[in-house]
Amino acid sequence: MFFKRYILFFIIYILVFSCLAQKSDYKNSGLGVEIDYGYGFVMPHHKMIEYFIEDHIQTMDIRLNKTTYGEKYWNQLFRYPHYGIGFYRSNLGNNKVYGYANALYSYVKVPLLGRWDRANLNWQIGFGASYLTQCFDIEDNPQNLAIGSHVNIYVDLSLQSQILITDKLSLNNNLRFTHFSNGKVKSPNRGLNIISGSIGLLYYFNTPTKKYQPELPEIENKNEYSIIYAGGIKTKSRYEPGSFYASSLMLDYYHNYSLKRRLGFGTDLFYDETKKEYSHKNQKSNRTNIDLYQVGLHVGHEMVMGNLALTINLGGYVYAPVEEEAPIYSRIGLRYRFAERYIANLTLKSHWAIASYIEWGVGYVF
Repeated sequence: MFFKRYILFFIIYILVFSCLAQKSDYKNSGLGVEIDYGYGFVMPHHKMIEYFIEDHIQTMDIRLNKTTYGEKYWNQLFRYPHYGIGFYRSNLGNNKVYGYANALYSYVKVPLLGRWDRANLNWQIGFGASYLTQCFDIEDNPQNLAIGSHVNIYVDLSLQSQILITDKLSLNNNLRFTHFSNGKVKSPNRGLNIISGSIGLLYYFNTPTKKYQPELPEIENKNEYSIIYAGGIKTKSRYEPGSFYASSLMLDYYHNYSLKRRLGFGTDLFYDETKKEYSHKNQKSNRTNIDLYQVGLHVGHEMVMGNLALTINLGGYVYAPVEEEAPIYSRIGLRYRFAERYIANLTLKSHWAIASYIEWGVGYVF
């Protein structure tokens, strides 16, 4: 129940940003619907997953698509991207063990080459919540060592070509990487990865209008400092029941070297209750047990679309009394600025691409 409440927050967080934050005078233009069919395979990144794969993957997407026209200055910076919401469904290679995936997600696609009114190549990223019909169950489904919960996070990265057939109709082709995981909220959590290709049609309800080119603003603050506190729930393994609290205190410096990118570095103070069983100081309370804390240093980069930023960090531990899963950690996710200086944080901390926990948090920019 705890995780489901946070997944609901995740959906609201993403969809409100996508659908409401982009309100403009162009709301009656560029609205369309896209339908895709795909075919692919599950990447067997673990032998126990490969053993149960019996079939190829077939996918289906329905998306409500909105074109940007320059009503926000960042539209021009990213060559007038599209955004919207979508529904995804696919099988997962073994209907009995892994079942089917259903996902509701928000996405943005950004042009790389070409023009929207002819042909173009773009990249697309989608985040959302998914429901997998089968998950690990010690009695009914012990073979599923990839997914431990029905509710999971959905992530999709795509490279897409688009060719206009008429003013209102275009043909789309996608090469996609799709990932399902619960962020180790419940074990097992090896995750499922899918590689697929898809083809589809995008139909605009209105004839696309001419793009607007507003004057670009100056960078107000080239140097920024921020503090973010985030927490999450994680498990140890499928053999050890129970949920444990973990948190991150992030101190960052970022340099805004352009209107759409910033580069920086910072430090992390981590707290992880799963380290308690390896500690020799358990006579102390959890909060005062220094074995449950770790300190790391990281470098980071953010791609900025108005108030939203896609953040990526790579760091290493400089203090870890209890040995970590790996000396290097990474962080990827979204940060949204509101009320000018406040940050809503939703990121995933990982070790060698294995999820550690989801960081839900808030912060402040100086």
